[in-house]
Amino acid sequence: MLLMASGRTGGARPRLRVVEPAQGRGGGDDAKVLEGLRRGEPWAREALFDRYGALVERTVRRILGREFHTDLADVIHDCFVQALESLHRIRDPAALPGYMRAIAARTSCKSIRARAARRWLRFWEPQAIPDVPVRDVDPDVRDAYVRTYAVLDRLGAEARVAFVLRHVEGLELTEVGAACGVSLATIKRRLARAETRFAAAASRDPVLRSWLAEGGRWTT
Repeated sequence: MLLMASGRTGGARPRLRVVEPAQGRGGGDDAKVLEGLRRGEPWAREALFDRYGALVERTVRRILGREFHTDLADVIHDCFVQALESLHRIRDPAALPGYMRAIAARTSCKSIRARAARRWLRFWEPQAIPDVPVRDVDPDVRDAYVRTYAVLDRLGAEARVAFVLRHVEGLELTEVGAACGVSLATIKRRLARAETRFAAAASRDPVLRSWLAEGGRWTT
């Protein structure tokens, strides 16, 4: 779950916030994993998934959000296939966490574009706001979560990825630019456009408008 609520105070509505992302499991052993991958060692493939499976899954989930049409396992599988095919490019083991996140971002972006390309084949309107099965979450927060991703669905793939990495995943601008494969200046312009479009669309939503008025990390 991306959006969580703090406790109520005197019956007041809980504050919407984003769960802090867990840190990638990079470290000294990444050098051994990369060396093992270059030698084609089976254990190295398992080690890569053990170390970065959570990071890749979290990144994909947060970018795709409520896209129930997507087989999450397939997207994650594609991420690791691409990683195994291209890790020979990595020379510095310290770059591995960022590299895996970048692959997850690019693969998610392709998934969003593929969905958009298939829309013309649909002869019915998909459910506008599907149920999101979660437990022990304030209904107001759950509703805001679903509506937030409904707004993100209106952004282009690149804008959506940049927005989520910055405002949901909480990455620094330089990290967002690296994950998206663009310069710092380019990512700033991309984010500015995405933020403007998100705020404009969210302000027209009766639920999100009140969250915007209160402010919060996910809206900045």
